[in-house]
This record gives sequence, C-alpha cells and structure tokens, in this order.
Amino acid sequence: MPTSYTADNSGYSKNFMAYRSLIFSLIFSSGSLIAQPTEQQALRRLQDHLILEDATSAIEEGKKFTQLYPESHSLQMAYMRALCEKGDELEAFLELKKLTSLSGGKEPDRFLYEMLAWGVLTKGETSSLMMIRLYSLLGSAFTQDARAIPVLIREMRSSNAFLRSIAVKISANYGDAPLQVEIARMLKEEKVWYVKLEVIQAAGRLRMTHVRHILKEIISNPKTLAEEKASSLIALISMYDEIEEKEFKALLQSDRAGLRELACELVAHLEMKDHIGDIIPLLNDSSPSVRIACLNTIGLLGVKQHASRPMISYIQKRLYDPCPEVAITAAWLATVLNQKEGEAVLTSWIQQDVPEWKRLSSAALAATGSHGKDLSLQLVKTEKDIFVQANLSLGLIGQRKEVDKASKILFSLLMEHGHDLWMWESGYNPLFKSLAPSRVRHIEQVPRYPQVVDQHVKLDLLSVLSIIGHPKALDVVKEFLKDHTWGVTGSAASTLLEEGDDQSLEIVRKLLEDPDEKIRIQAALILAMVGSDVAAVKTLQEAYPLVDRDMKMYIIEALGHIGDASSIPFLLTILEDPFQVLRVVAASALIQCIYH
Repeated sequence: MPTSYTADNSGYSKNFMAYRSLIFSLIFSSGSLIAQPTEQQALRRLQDHLILEDATSAIEEGKKFTQLYPESHSLQMAYMRALCEKGDELEAFLELKKLTSLSGGKEPDRFLYEMLAWGVLTKGETSSLMMIRLYSLLGSAFTQDARAIPVLIREMRSSNAFLRSIAVKISANYGDAPLQVEIARMLKEEKVWYVKLEVIQAAGRLRMTHVRHILKEIISNPKTLAEEKASSLIALISMYDEIEEKEFKALLQSDRAGLRELACELVAHLEMKDHIGDIIPLLNDSSPSVRIACLNTIGLLGVKQHASRPMISYIQKRLYDPCPEVAITAAWLATVLNQKEGEAVLTSWIQQDVPEWKRLSSAALAATGSHGKDLSLQLVKTEKDIFVQANLSLGLIGQRKEVDKASKILFSLLMEHGHDLWMWESGYNPLFKSLAPSRVRHIEQVPRYPQVVDQHVKLDLLSVLSIIGHPKALDVVKEFLKDHTWGVTGSAASTLLEEGDDQSLEIVRKLLEDPDEKIRIQAALILAMVGSDVAAVKTLQEAYPLVDRDMKMYIIEALGHIGDASSIPFLLTILEDPFQVLRVVAASALIQCIYH
C-alpha cells in the first residue's frame, strides 16, 4: 500500500532502511565492476528499489541480475513484480512463462497470477481510452484490496463524469475515511446531475451524518432537480435512528417544503405513530409533494384502527384535490381505509381519457392489495388501455387472484407489443410504479439508454411470468434472447429472475442446449450474471472464439462474475491478446476468480 495511506511512520522507517541498504549495496558493488553481487545481494537490491517505488530502476537491474542468475526463482519473481508495477504486462507474462519453466512445468502460485493481473490493471489506469480505464477501475475494486483506494480517489477526481460516477458507487462499498472525504467534497462541488445522484446515494449508504446540513440545503432548494431531491430525502432518512423533538418540530414548521416533506418521511421511517396527529395539518399544505408525503406516511403506518373522524375528513377533502397525483393518492389511502369513496374516485380516474392519470390510478389501485382486488377484477375486463391492463394484472398476481387471466395479459403484451419502448413511471408518487410508454431520453454516459431502460422493464415482466410458472414462459425468454438489439450487460441481466427460485432459473438452463447459438450464449450470460451458475462456463468458453469483440467482453465479464477457478487457464490465454481492452477485462475477471 502506498506510504501516504499508512497510519503510522512505518512507511518512513521502511523507506529509510531501503535507502541505506541500497546506498551500501551500490558502494560495495560500484567502483568495482569486478565485484559481482551475490544472488542474495542482487535480490536485496531489487527489493529495495521496489520498496522505494522505483520500478524503472528495478527493471533495469532485474534484466542484468536475471541474466547473471537465470535459474534463480526469487530473482525472476522480483523482476516480474517490477514489470507488473511499471505496467509492462506483456513482458511480465513472458517472465511468468519462465517461472513456470523453472518450476518444471508445475502450475505457479496464484499469487503470481494476481500480480500479473495487477500489472495489467496498472497499465490500464493510465490509458487515454475510457473503456480501458473503466475496467481497470472495476478490476481494482473487485479485489477489496487497499491498493484500490488510490485508484478510486484518482477516478473520483477524473475529468470524465461517467468514471467519477462509477468510482463513487464503488466507494460506497468500501467506506474508508479517505473515500468519505472525497464524497463530502463532491457533494459540495459536483455539477453533473447523474454523478451528483451517486454522491448523494453514497453519503446515505455510508450514513455520513456530518453532511446532513448539505443534504437539507439540497432538498430545500426550489431549483433542485426532482431526482436529486428524492435521493437526498432517502439519504437523509437513512441517517436517522431517532430524532429529537425540537428538531422534528423545526422540520414541521419550516418554511421550506422539502424539510416539511422530510418530517413526513421521518415519521414513516421511524414508525412514529404517536406523531401522526402532528402531520395531519400538512394534508392542507401548499406543496403537492408535502401533501403526497403525508398521505403516503398515513398509509404506510397502517393506522386504520387509529383513523379519527378529523383524519378521515382531511383525506376526503384531498379526494378532490386540484392536483391529480394528490387526488389519486388520497383515493388509494381512502380505499385502504375501507372508504367506498376511494374506489369511486379511482374508477373515475381510470375511466378518464388522460393516459397518464389512467396509468397512475391503475397502479394505485393495484397497490391497495386485497382492498381493491374486486374492483381490479372488474376493470381488467373492461379497460382497453394495455398499460392499465398490465398494471391491474400485476396487482392481481401479487394477490394471487385470477393469476391465469392476469398472466395471459402480460404474455400477450410482451408478444404483441414487445418492440415498443417502455418504462416504469414512479415520478408522480414513489409508492405507485406504473408501466408506461418510454419517455426516457438518450444520455451521453450510457449508449442507447432508452433501450437499456426498456430491457429492465421487460426483464421484470419476464421475471413475473417465470415466477408464476407460465407454461409459455420459455417461449417468451427465447423470443427475448433472439432480439438482435439486446446486448446483455451485468446491470440488465441481474434483474432477470432475481426474485425467482431454482425452478425459475431452470427455464434458462434449458436454453443452454438450444440449437440457436445466439440463444445459448445469451442464456449462459444470464445464468452467469444472475446466479453465478458454473453450468454456463463451458458454453461461454466455447463461444468466445466465434463472437465479435463486444460479445467477447461480455463473456469475459460473465466468467469473472461466476468466479470459478477452472476459468483461470482460459483467462490467462487472453492476457496475450493484442487488444488491451480485452486484456484488462480478463485481468479483472482473473482477480475475481482468484479471490472467489
């Protein structure tokens, strides 16, 4: 680990000893080219250079010493380490072969494989190509090694916004103090919205309570984007185990709508049922977001038995709120509280001609659970809007009511409209996730972003069909995998069948024997990404020579995700590939297989 990250002066002492040793070594061997260093002296010289982080000098001397002592296993290892630290990974690979030869063909210690992989990643960290730096960053992070901390900090300061966002996401899993310092800095200085979201989420996951005031400023600023406000609320809420009465009252009475909304969210998060009465007046708040948060809190806390007449009166007023999302939320809550007016209002919104409110109200009805199942059964038969049908069907499946009919609707939707782009709409109210036509725009950091979001949605629906054992689920999976526009990535594939059991995954395992090569490969990638299934290893390795470079990267990444030791020899062969990006991805996968 670099000496700047040590907690004491041991790095200084070690360096001092290395300097002294190296000076004495040079005095006794220089001036006299006659005096050839012994093998032990040569090894000490190399090790001293490495302690001083002078890989260039170590390489220069290593070349000479390995020629003087070609049979020395220790010198070869030290020389290989110097090459790896310098990033000369191809030369290091040749040294690995020499070491294997010196050991009589015996497989080297896996420590050498790790060293070689780090050499590849070290070279990749300085690349001008974003993709190579990305995989170097990921490969370093997967090690859970302290050596990854300087790499993460460097990329958190990168000029590339996408790399900054990835580094922040990974740093939330580490949580080391230097990384938290960087996250706090970025919370104040970051300007790119999607990076800012990652920074806010990381602060919440790490429960960085010392940045609460910054998060409160974000949610109380009227210019804050909706996504940033939502993430800041979640982050803040996660930092509270309890709240003082004084602070809670201050939030309730704040002139900033974001802080009043935070007060409602904290009541739900901390299950402060005795404070329900304090937030009831917020049902008349001037901010629609605060009114929605208050209604959500009352519903989430399940206060049916405590529903007073004044509370019911407030809720009934909100049924006719001028803001549609507030009125629909109030109708959801009224239905949960067994108020018939709630069902009537939801029905009127579903039967209106405004698609957005039809979809939102159908998702709200689905979210009422058993309270609204009879109305859902009635409306799913009469409504023609496919998204309304889908939202109601998902609710019925959740209640295990009319599962056959509901699954047929989802099956038809996927088969007949599968080429349309979809999204999950949760912007009106986070409690109601409704299926809707995609309005997602392209963003620079993710190629074909609307298609990626669409893939997630269809994988979610496909997962539901698989879980309930739809008889034609396999056909839907095959049709999905045949789609030439779908390049499987870890983030997309991980959603498929994520809530399923072994029976669900067995549907995909059957496709490993499919005669269509593309289906076999896609099925193997899914098995790798979802369940780290070793059954996919053979299919992936056999497919590797037959596919294009992009798919090669997916395959290598999938092998790393599985982390099976049997993939190590295969990955080592890729370290000789002429394309650096493939070598870097293979090094990342190799480390995962070693550390698994």
